[in-house]
Amino acid sequence: MENKVASLHTDIDTVLNNYDFDFSKVEITTLGNGHINNTYKLITPDFEFVLQQINHDIFPKTVELSSNAQKINLHLLAQKKTGNYPLTVPGQVLSKTGETCLKIGANYWRLMEFISGSYTLEEVESVEQAALVATAFAQFSCALSDFPANDIAVIIKDFHDISFRMAQLKAAVENNHQDRLADCQALVNFCFGQQKFIDHVIDISKKLPLHVTHNDTKINNLLFTTGDKPCAVIDLDTCMPGLLMHDFGDMVRTCCSNLAEDDTSTDKMFLKLDIFEALIQNYQNAFGDKITALEKESLIVGAKLLPFIIGTRFLTDHLNGDNYFQVSRENHNLDRAISQVQLFNLVCEAEPELVKLAQ
Repeated sequence: MENKVASLHTDIDTVLNNYDFDFSKVEITTLGNGHINNTYKLITPDFEFVLQQINHDIFPKTVELSSNAQKINLHLLAQKKTGNYPLTVPGQVLSKTGETCLKIGANYWRLMEFISGSYTLEEVESVEQAALVATAFAQFSCALSDFPANDIAVIIKDFHDISFRMAQLKAAVENNHQDRLADCQALVNFCFGQQKFIDHVIDISKKLPLHVTHNDTKINNLLFTTGDKPCAVIDLDTCMPGLLMHDFGDMVRTCCSNLAEDDTSTDKMFLKLDIFEALIQNYQNAFGDKITALEKESLIVGAKLLPFIIGTRFLTDHLNGDNYFQVSRENHNLDRAISQVQLFNLVCEAEPELVKLAQ
């Protein structure tokens, strides 16, 4: 363990030598609770930074990922200067040679600005917070609405492609490598029984305009300042060309259930309709006339899609032997899948009321 820590500090020292700042006196602490990248806060007598080791197994397009973030940040800064983006833009710090990320040995690293006094929150606890979250993520995408979405790289191909995810599930069922199918056959049957919904998603997706979407719109991907006011959108790793319904759907998925996504008491799950109303009203309002009528209609499709698609991914991973999502107990991914499918059912059942709340 001591050798591993020493090696880490050696790597960090090597990384920091590539930047035009004095790191001779630096305090290094771990930052956040992410399960993909390793993130550290650096404090010197004069500056505060975020240093991140990017997981190149999950993100093999590491250089494209940091290049995307740079393009997005520069566009947001230009929008901010003209008064069209109210949030702060924590930038990537370029190396001495002008690079957005560095490869040191087998690992990729990047240095970013730290917003002094900022912090993250782990869950939405009030209608007021939900309104702020929806507004902040809408402001992010709205400020990027005139940015050509195809100018940034696709980091994870077919990320929200329902046809691709169903094909993955089908392959997992047919292979049944871990002999787990018998215990979840009913759930598998249910997922494949949603073909009418799947067809609707495919049809509407063809008609919607591409945006630069965040694709991970959880509350902990916002930075807050005093008074729990959002000040910045962070974690741009999965920013790609996408649809607004994906980002909105992920907000509903992570904010509107009363249970954690791996809670096994799904019979006690309910949909927080007041939170949903705050999300959809403020998301639409922040876009103003930059969101089309069909895009507004698609938001509720997204609210159903994201729990369903994540549920199928959890189920696929369970059948494949838990290779993608981290697990901490037996049947952890199956529990997650059951929970997400239950949330999908609740959103479907509440759809007539959700449509009214969106108006």
